[in-house]
Order: sequence, then structure tokens, then C-alpha cells
Amino acid sequence: MEPTVRSDMKVSIVINNYNYGRFLGAAIDSALAQSYAHTEVVVVDDGSTDDSREVIAGYGERIRSVMKTNGGQASAFNAGFAASEGDVICMLDSDDFFYPNKVEQVVKAITAYPEVRWVFHPICRIFQDGRTASTPPIPETISVDHRKSALRGKLPGPPGPVTSGLAMSRQLLDSILPMAESIRITADNYLIFLAEALSPGIYLHDVLAAQRIHGANHYTMRRDQILQARVHLLIAQNMRRRFPRLSLLSNRVFARSFALYATAFRRDSICEATIKDYVRSTAFSEIPDLLLRAGYHTVRGGFVNQMR
Repeated sequence: MEPTVRSDMKVSIVINNYNYGRFLGAAIDSALAQSYAHTEVVVVDDGSTDDSREVIAGYGERIRSVMKTNGGQASAFNAGFAASEGDVICMLDSDDFFYPNKVEQVVKAITAYPEVRWVFHPICRIFQDGRTASTPPIPETISVDHRKSALRGKLPGPPGPVTSGLAMSRQLLDSILPMAESIRITADNYLIFLAEALSPGIYLHDVLAAQRIHGANHYTMRRDQILQARVHLLIAQNMRRRFPRLSLLSNRVFARSFALYATAFRRDSICEATIKDYVRSTAFSEIPDLLLRAGYHTVRGGFVNQMR
């Protein structure tokens, strides 16, 4: 027997946007078209210079808009969450869109498993030539609790989704946000690591959102090792600062990121400053293990996509 969908749970859809005016209307429309009625839409414009703000203005009071100077994705997440009122927050990149039953399925999952604080699901990638491909599917919906593994420096679950596949409780996000605004892109990875490390959650089987792959994506499908290393070094640095008890997990992220930087054979001032800061702030007893892990992954050639 399927659980009854709660109608008293308010859900906020937080859309983060920077210069994606050509896609933004479709993202907002998909948020407004949800089958679950008790939903608000918050749109954060991160200092766009295209027609994004005109697009947002066209929706009037149907949405809540947050206009800010450019600060990056972490900054937009912080601002969107602060402006939201929902018990559950669904993140949506402005060049993506939700399927109409997205919020309903998230609420149904939380109703069935009231102990969970996050719900992740796969997405469908839509390419410019019309091809589609879903991210790795989960054979069936599963509830998981990775907290003990995270304390040991491991997250054994399925790969995390992209921004538009994330839903988290207000209680969980209250413990994570605001995040450091130095994480200008791919801040969703920071949320994924910490959600899985701090609370039980659910991986849904169903594909409930679409991600556009259009050549202007800041991170997805790009093979820039320096960019990937920089993002995850910053994530490791800020995760350890905010959650010292997860130092084994942040050390693992750091070691793999260091290896990725070392095998890129290019200099990057942000990577080097972050590495120096991380090592300086590491307990002396942890340094041998940290360097051994970094050396091991450097020999193996770093990592390609996932930090698992």
C-alpha cells in the first residue's frame, strides 16, 4: 500500500541562475507546474548580465525573486535558502527542468520514511543534438544511512546526482548552510557529501528532472583537471573547517583532489593556496596518512569524475 502524500508539508523549489535567460523560463514553468500544490518557487539571480531579470520580472508574484550581485553558486544557494520557507528544499539549476511529479514523489518518499533528511534521484541528460541519456539508475528505491561510514572516511552509496536531483529537509540544510562562498561552482557536491555524512536519506529509482548539456555548462561533462581539483580542494578545506569530526572524509577528498592537481601538470594559484592551507591546518599525526593517500592516488593518476 502506497503512503498517502502529506499535504501539510511545504516545499520550496530554489532555482539558481546566472546568465541562463534562454533556459530560465522553462525551469520556472516546470517548478510552477508541479502536481504537488503546497509549493513555492524562489528564483535567485546571481548578478546576470543577460535578459534573465526581465524573464524573472514577467512572473510577478507567482514566484519569490532574489536579486544579488554575482558571487557564485554557493552564494546563490545561501541566498535562496535564506529566502525560502519550505519544510523541504528542492534545488534546480536554471538550465534544467523538473518533471511534473518531482515534488510529489519527494514528499511521498519522506512520508514513507520520516527519519530521512534528504532525497536524491537520477536525472535525464538532454544533449544539443536531441540525444538523451539518464545518469546511472538505482535498481530500486532504497533508504540508506552512511553516517558511520562517513566518520571512517568512506561514502559507499551510489554516485550523487547533480543539483537538480537534490531535495533536503530544512533541518538538514540549517546545519550545512551557509556554506563558504569560495566554492563558486559545483557547490552541489559539498551538499551531497555532507547530506550523506550527516543524515539518513533515500535514493529514488525514478528519473524526475532533466539536465541540459549545451556547451556552456560550467562543470558537467568538462574534463578540465585543474577545475575539478580546485572545486574539490575547496570542498575538502571547508568541509573540515565546518565539520572537524568528518576529517577522515575531508582528508580523502583532499588526497584525491591533490592527486588530480599533481597529474594535471599545470600551475594554479587557488589550488596551491588551498593545498598549503589544508596541510598547515592538519594535525601532525594525520600528515603521514594524508601524504600516503595523496601519493597513492597520484601514482594511480588521480580520479576522473566521482569522489568515491
